[in-house]
Amino acid sequence: MAEYELFIISNLDELKDGEEQVVNVRDTANYETRTVKAILSSSPEKLPGSDILRIRWQRGYKHPEPWAIRILETYGSLGEINVKEYL
Repeated sequence: MAEYELFIISNLDELKDGEEQVVNVRDTANYETRTVKAILSSSPEKLPGSDILRIRWQRGYKHPEPWAIRILETYGSLGEINVKEYL
């Protein structure tokens, strides 16, 4: 089971609980940030077979409870995505 971090700007309302969305997540194993299409859930029990998602605010404060993430598609690392936009 992998573990990811997701940084949000203001509050949890930015996230669509239980719906597909495109987000930037950081893999805690290698600290690589990538853009993915995923389903996020505030209740890991509602998303069986998912990975752990730690929510952090921009100042680094961690949400006390872990969320769940199921990655459906990976678009590439954040650096790769930004370079493609300029080519």
